[in-house]
Amino acid sequence: MIYENPRITGVMVNYYFHCKRQLWFFANHIEMEHNSDFVEIGKILSEIFYRDKEKDLKIDDTIAIDWFDYRDGVVHEVKKSDSFEEGHIWQVKYYLFYLRNKGVGAKGRINYPKLRKTIDVELLDGDFEMMNDILNDILKIVRQDKPPAKIEKSKCRGCSYFQLCWSEN
Repeated sequence: MIYENPRITGVMVNYYFHCKRQLWFFANHIEMEHNSDFVEIGKILSEIFYRDKEKDLKIDDTIAIDWFDYRDGVVHEVKKSDSFEEGHIWQVKYYLFYLRNKGVGAKGRINYPKLRKTIDVELLDGDFEMMNDILNDILKIVRQDKPPAKIEKSKCRGCSYFQLCWSEN
């Protein structure tokens, strides 16, 4: 099975920074998030803390913004934990990049309601070249015949793909 869809989602950008093996599985329709308590907790936190917001704004069946503040032009992404912050930042930068390519300027904010923390995210001039490199690398990874090799990390145990990765020979 080889990934053929040129569409890259924000989740894929996040997984690129978190785990390239997880990225490959997700892009090739081996999705384990529905089994994850962590994903469910994130959805519940979003519902509790941001219930009055219009959520899950989908654009071109490619990006899914948690919510958008139309008044201030801010894309919001809600996360349970900041343990994968670099991936979260680049996920939001991808949303800003995608929107800018559609002619929409916006700012970004990552909300960590459980931590009572927010991070403002901007798309800087130097980010455009980096984003193009990231997107090209994502396409190379997801089009491989097999997933990248396992890389043991301390965070693997909490991953929704843990059993899939580590039960394999």
